[in-house]
Amino acid sequence: MCVCSGRSRRHFAPLIPAILLLMLLTGCATSPPVRDAVDQRQPGCTQLFVDSDQIIDQAGRRDQGVSRIPGFPYLRSNRFLASFRNEASGTAQLEQWTHHLAALDRIARQLEINNLPDPAVRRTAQSRLEELDHCREQLRQALLRDPDSLSQLRSATVVADDYVMGWRVFGLYPLTAPLVSLGIQRWHDRTQAGYARPLSELPVSGNLTRWSTRRTDTVESTSPHWDLDALGIPVLSEDTARRLFMRHAPVWEVDVASDDDRIGTVKWLDGGTVDTRTATEYRLISYTRFENRVLLQLNYLVWFPARPSRDIYGGHLDGLLWRVTLGPDGTPWLYDSIHQCGCYYMAFPTARLQLRPTRQPFTEPPLVPQAAPLGSPVLRIAPVTHYIERLYPPGAGQNTLTMQSQPYDRLRSLPADSGNHSLFSDHGLVTGSARPERFILWPMGIRSPGAMRQVGRHAIAFVGRRHFDDPFLIPSLFELKSEQTHGEQQMDSDKPH
Repeated sequence: MCVCSGRSRRHFAPLIPAILLLMLLTGCATSPPVRDAVDQRQPGCTQLFVDSDQIIDQAGRRDQGVSRIPGFPYLRSNRFLASFRNEASGTAQLEQWTHHLAALDRIARQLEINNLPDPAVRRTAQSRLEELDHCREQLRQALLRDPDSLSQLRSATVVADDYVMGWRVFGLYPLTAPLVSLGIQRWHDRTQAGYARPLSELPVSGNLTRWSTRRTDTVESTSPHWDLDALGIPVLSEDTARRLFMRHAPVWEVDVASDDDRIGTVKWLDGGTVDTRTATEYRLISYTRFENRVLLQLNYLVWFPARPSRDIYGGHLDGLLWRVTLGPDGTPWLYDSIHQCGCYYMAFPTARLQLRPTRQPFTEPPLVPQAAPLGSPVLRIAPVTHYIERLYPPGAGQNTLTMQSQPYDRLRSLPADSGNHSLFSDHGLVTGSARPERFILWPMGIRSPGAMRQVGRHAIAFVGRRHFDDPFLIPSLFELKSEQTHGEQQMDSDKPH
């Protein structure tokens, strides 16, 4: 069963049986590959990318975090860049848009080639990377001079969602989704009740242990500034990015009841595993679109060896993704989080934002258990489940263990005994991290619910459709507060919870 592409926000509703039968018989509509007119001008370059793709695909080393664009093998996209496909206009914006698409292919292709298993093939492919870079730029410049090819590119730059419509059809989604909604609501109620308890009353099963990359004595008093490109996307130097990550890094406070509650470093030993001898925070920059602006997002990810529970949610590997969305002035507007499975989406708005008053129909509500405190918070994390139990300001005099930081792309090409290997496999899933819950929740249309997965492949709602990397996720849930309300909330936002 193929997956229908598109970015429609309409949610699944009961369909007439005849229409369902027609869908099953015809499958997803697919368009023929786009024949880029640029191909005719640079045939040698185009063939170079075709050959490279064949080598990568035959070896099974295709990176699943970004999307290939049919007919344009030298470009790739993600949901954020795809959102500009019908908006980018004029020389400067089109130059910048295609530049970003080309950069995604360059990074992904280097990682794919680095992961090739055959040493001789890998060395040969690596020797052609410089030529590929030269050809990519030639093809991109020729594309910018060809209006027809640009039109084809706009049509082809579509990122498929991570829901399988056929599973929802066969799983009788209109009947099963309300039952799943009840389970989600019970979890929301339990979580809200836990957040209503004083911090001092939260149970401790092991030893509260803190890790952080943030050092208060090295954090500057003012936030770094940045320029914007023609699309309004922040342009960051390596130094500016480093300073921002340091400034807004959280403190991970984990109730360590076993080694499975220790933050570690991901390694490849015949599969993904977590070594707890060294704690690592993986970092990634992303963007969201909010009221005609592009806002910068800082992503911090940590991994645990397992979720050791014996229920349907337990299994090998577990992890958290903490995201900080910065306003135009560099101050946080929103904190939100998911587990590495895409499960347990939680949002913690600052005094600048509030939930929209109207709920999206046929979609589970977001969980907003508390407002964010001022400053980079401590994340209190439960043992076993690794749920975030509370956010609060860091106190003085508490010992914090040092952790290292690494770019997220390290997970896409991990050192192994024989070459490198991506942590992620087909559909961006982490092999070996499957959970028993997948046998129950498959009618919601999510592949292997509970399994760890790659950034860019996080479906975060069982009922309805949401993706963590959707550039319009945050404005669909939150809106700016009025200045008067913002001022009142600013005075109360640092009270203990």
